[in-house]
Amino acid sequence: MIKNIAIILLSFVSTILIAQTKSNLSDLSPLENAKIVLLGEQTHFDGAVFDKKVDLIKYLHEKLGFNILIFESGLYDNYKALQLYQSKKENINIYNQSIFSMWTETSAFKDLLDYAEQNPEIKILGFDNQETSLFKEYFIPDLKNLLNKNAMDLSDKIYTQIEKTLVYRDLDNYINNQKDSLELYKVFNTIENQLSKIKNENFDTKIIKQTFKSVVSDFDFTLKLAQKEKVYIQNARDKQMAENLVFLQQQFPNEKIIAWGASYHFSNELNKFEFTKTTENYITELHKLSKKLTSHSHSTLEEDISNIQELKDAIPMGKLLKKHYGEKLYSIGFTSFNGVYYGADKVEFPILEPPKKSLESILFSQNTIPKLIDKSNYPKGTFYSSTLGYLPIYANWNTIFDGIYYIPKMYPPKYRDYNETSQTTSITQESNLSGIVIDSESNLPIPYVDVYYSSNNKSSIANSNGQFTISKNNKSDDFLLFSSFGYKSDSIQVSITKTTEQLKIKLQKTENLVGLDEIVLKSTKVLTAKEILKRAKKKIEDNYVQTPFNQNFFYKVQQYRKDSLIFNEEAIIKTYFKKGNSGTNNPENNIFGTVSELRNTTENFNKKKESGIGNLWKMIIRDIILSKTNVLYRSSSYDLKKENSIDYNGRKVYRISFINNSPGSYSTGYGYPSPLASSGVIYIDKQNFAVLYYEHCIARQEYTSKRSNYKFQRFHKIVQSYKEINGKYFINLFKVIDKTNYYSISDSTFLNSYYTINNLMSTDVEIQNVKTIERPIRDLKQKIKLDLQTEFWKNNVFYIEDNLYKFDICE
Repeated sequence: MIKNIAIILLSFVSTILIAQTKSNLSDLSPLENAKIVLLGEQTHFDGAVFDKKVDLIKYLHEKLGFNILIFESGLYDNYKALQLYQSKKENINIYNQSIFSMWTETSAFKDLLDYAEQNPEIKILGFDNQETSLFKEYFIPDLKNLLNKNAMDLSDKIYTQIEKTLVYRDLDNYINNQKDSLELYKVFNTIENQLSKIKNENFDTKIIKQTFKSVVSDFDFTLKLAQKEKVYIQNARDKQMAENLVFLQQQFPNEKIIAWGASYHFSNELNKFEFTKTTENYITELHKLSKKLTSHSHSTLEEDISNIQELKDAIPMGKLLKKHYGEKLYSIGFTSFNGVYYGADKVEFPILEPPKKSLESILFSQNTIPKLIDKSNYPKGTFYSSTLGYLPIYANWNTIFDGIYYIPKMYPPKYRDYNETSQTTSITQESNLSGIVIDSESNLPIPYVDVYYSSNNKSSIANSNGQFTISKNNKSDDFLLFSSFGYKSDSIQVSITKTTEQLKIKLQKTENLVGLDEIVLKSTKVLTAKEILKRAKKKIEDNYVQTPFNQNFFYKVQQYRKDSLIFNEEAIIKTYFKKGNSGTNNPENNIFGTVSELRNTTENFNKKKESGIGNLWKMIIRDIILSKTNVLYRSSSYDLKKENSIDYNGRKVYRISFINNSPGSYSTGYGYPSPLASSGVIYIDKQNFAVLYYEHCIARQEYTSKRSNYKFQRFHKIVQSYKEINGKYFINLFKVIDKTNYYSISDSTFLNSYYTINNLMSTDVEIQNVKTIERPIRDLKQKIKLDLQTEFWKNNVFYIEDNLYKFDICE
């Protein structure tokens, strides 16, 4: 009898679980007459919603003929992605650059892209006025091309001005300077007037026009926030997004459109809600939960309450679109009764149990399966629902969403996996060769000496103490070479190293080549520093590989508090440079990588995606060749000085020092808090104009964070060298040091320093048998396991500890 009851009970529980997980896509009749369907989401980190939205998109496409899918992502970004994809210049994965990463990183989005690739009639576009990487790379050239074709040339100064402001958001000159702000808006008006004169518009022309208007709107909103003006929630953004969506619908008047975005943006009469004590209590509980789970809070409880109360002033795009399209538009919010979702820092947050008689409680008590609840089936009148951020809000939801899709149990997004067959073969070394390189006269160590073999691409580099390690080479007739700026290069035959455990190499200084330019033939032009940089930029395609290649690196990330090491993470990284060493505004988009080996020698291992080695992409965007926000590409922002020529590896090299005359994100790559000053030096080969070495120091303004009792100031130092292999140059050493000083707010007393030291060292380059790697460099640490016990780390030493006190951070 007991056994039979247990079987019956188990069967009953299983029936409930199946009912709660099985979807019902058959009851979607309310969507049959819609021309536009808006698919919302509670928090942007709701995995079950992502999965369901993909199912709904497939249904709407296959059953109801919806062929246009537009995301809450950049209008221009996604236009450009579509253009590059349709012209076959890029594959479907270009949308990973045009759509916000909170979606593209998920397995649901990969499933969606696979589906879109199989159904090419589907067009993916975007309606947001917040643009990202493709806009940054292509918009200014596209704008120039359009104006030039219509005989509307603008000065380089104007193009630089709009690139600084609309692309790089260099706002400092305008936040507290009304005169400059007025002049800037005159420039915007001039360009809009020019664009308005263009007739016979095709889709490309219309997109450029609409994009310019759209990004000016976003810039205006951002500037007002920086100037502490009163702005109502995101009303300006919502207004522009609504206009962008209407614009896209007008370009495809005979197509049905699906929009993917936040439920808030897609809501209608949200401002008519009632702020109740119950809602306030839930805000309080959510605030406590956030502090408990993340050990901090991004806002105070008072601010959280105020943010909800300010919804009384909300005019979301859903309201504007409903007024425009009426019953042709159907908006869907999503909700759940329980489960978990990702909150701040991708920490799992449990859903608080909704109030009794809320929509969620009613549906859960009825064991309702996942399904669309049309507004005709809502509870009568005003009721609670947690459709926005899992916060119960008391409102007449009939006037907010046309339908609410109920999913009983929420789960976080599932993140995509990558095909990493290239990772299966780990880098192995039988043994290492170690040594030190010193000055032959002073016997002092020479820092950052290049160490490499003459017969292959394997290399190493000495640290700041002149110490190095490199894998042994079995070719007895090979040579190990040593090169450093200002020293005569030297070499040692490999056969000699076989009986040597520790090498001691002495290099001789070369004489400073003073006045070298003055003793050349009269017919030879003496180049200025500016002309040298111009030639170096022009010769990039000749000096640096422009086709795909692989490069292996040893990467170490250390963090110090004062002089105490608190974090030390090391990895072997295999990379794939999809477009070679070509300069772009977003170099990280064309670089892919996988981790072959990983370890942490401290207790503070951080699993977060953008911690430790996960920040390699942030180093890449500082590269002198790959990134455009530096002295090589923005030389007009710097005062340049040509100094004495020096010797490197038997070649004569220009040494050019620079001081930034207008520091900002446009010329340094560092945004808020904006730079106060930046300066450095660059070494360029006199013969082929290859950049060989680059050093840059940046000091930023002091700032006080919203939740801190301290003032902060940040300093950065970039050190980089390139090595030559068969006439082409590749990253050799890449060091980025970030220092943060802490001060008391009351009297500015210095309290502490915090360092993060990134060391990237090349170990090998492959140009011929190039292997494709799928994992974007920004996802390098996602789903990576830590293993401290591998034989690899016992048998291989790649870098000897640097001395913290040798880190001149250029304060």
